[in-house]
Amino acid sequence: MKGITLSQFVEIADRLYPFDQAEPWDNCGVQIGDPGRLITAAAFSLDATPRTVDYAFRHSCNLLVTHHPLLLEPVRTISADTLTGRTVLDAARLGVDILSLHTNLDACRGGLNDHLASVLGLMEVMVPDHATCARTGFLPSAVSVAQFARKVAADFGISDVRIVSGAEEPVRKVFCASGSGMGYFREAVRSGADVILTGDVRYHAAREAYELGIPVIDAGHYGLEKAAISLMAAGFRRELERLGSQTDCLECDLEEQPFLTLRETAGG
Repeated sequence: MKGITLSQFVEIADRLYPFDQAEPWDNCGVQIGDPGRLITAAAFSLDATPRTVDYAFRHSCNLLVTHHPLLLEPVRTISADTLTGRTVLDAARLGVDILSLHTNLDACRGGLNDHLASVLGLMEVMVPDHATCARTGFLPSAVSVAQFARKVAADFGISDVRIVSGAEEPVRKVFCASGSGMGYFREAVRSGADVILTGDVRYHAAREAYELGIPVIDAGHYGLEKAAISLMAAGFRRELERLGSQTDCLECDLEEQPFLTLRETAGG
């Protein structure tokens, strides 16, 4: 069996990363596409952009599976002068359907946060109360916050991490949330974690954590979520092979950290 329909692809996604585990505000699922269309090959990326849509097209993929939804906020106009508009127009013009797996991938068993906990070697991993898109777990032995930050950078291939409060404080219990996890700050504190690992930490959230003496490691949104590409592709490959489908799964290699960090001495 060379291909399967888009609706069958969605059924596989629901088995791997159940849509009912997504946050209520999220927009997981088909962003653009024909449910009855035969999918012969799929590309996987973090984001749907004109570049990743073009990657899918150039590699003969008529489906792009992304982590971040293309259509998250209400869209009143599809216009080429916005990134979302250009992406939708390019996808329609090139015949590339788009399927997004977002907080369902973050929350589910075997999903992105379980992957983070596994890479970090955490033990006794649990889903915190009221924080489905996060995990808590224990390091095998205590290290300082700074040592743990260096481990995070090495384990995930991240060139730049930021520490808020208590760099030399000891860490055993970790609260990790991929992407932008400071919305779970209260849950992290209640969990008794020694450190919060997440990305996209804004100034006022950092200031609150600093004043409360709660160590936070900001490893960046991209750094903690880039693994979603290989995670999704591997999951679909297993399921497609089990079904006897020859549908190819390609991992897009175009995306990179959008931030460039400049380090200069004072007065430089």
